[in-house]
Amino acid sequence: MAEALSPPLIAEGEIFVRMTGPARLQHLLNIVTFIVLMATGLPLIVSWTGLHRAFVGSARAFLIRGMLHRAAAVVLIANFLWHVLYTVFSEAGREHFREMVPRAGDLRDAVRTLGHNLGFAAPPALGRFGFVEKFEYWSFLWGSFVMIVSGFFIWDVDLSLRLFPPWVRGIFLIVHSYEAVLALLAILIWHMYTVHLNPRVFPMSRVWINGRTTGREMRERHSLEYERIAARRLQEAGAAAKEAELMGPLKRPEAKG
Repeated sequence: MAEALSPPLIAEGEIFVRMTGPARLQHLLNIVTFIVLMATGLPLIVSWTGLHRAFVGSARAFLIRGMLHRAAAVVLIANFLWHVLYTVFSEAGREHFREMVPRAGDLRDAVRTLGHNLGFAAPPALGRFGFVEKFEYWSFLWGSFVMIVSGFFIWDVDLSLRLFPPWVRGIFLIVHSYEAVLALLAILIWHMYTVHLNPRVFPMSRVWINGRTTGREMRERHSLEYERIAARRLQEAGAAAKEAELMGPLKRPEAKG
């Protein structure tokens, strides 16, 4: 269907917006805060390495590390709240959220993708966002929430000890540490491959920079969205043609005798 409709309806080089300006800025802030938080937080976990000695080897280094970590945490919290407000109060944010809602078809796509990777099934046709992107999105929201809540009680020791017994603070420390390691592995192994190192987009997808995708890229990677847009344009073209046909006799000038 897509190939039959593509020439008159969607040009190969036509530009479509995939990430809005606010979404790209939020993504950029996530990148910066992630790097700073990992660089200043992981040294506390890997105490046997030179990285730990570089950041925690002296009182001054430990103080600077803590200030940078907390500053990045404040930016992370503000960016998280911005994303929530953007999702609730902007049409683009609400549309993005609706597209990210998991559906039964995502599970089928995951099973079919596994079969494709094993060599005995064709890849699934995907809409604007596939199951991988949805999984990453909801993992980001949940992970950010866990890191913010656990980090808050680690930050304010007195408050956490007033509200909870010491063993609960210990749980916060463990959760915060292991969630950070999980996030690092998810970014390095999962996100970097699916978004940038995948052979279809290697060496890097530029969507996070310019927010754009072409008609050809949409047809190849998001065929269901491509067909939906093509079908809508075909319907609009048919309605316009029908209207022109009906209006034709009314606009025809009367012949002069």
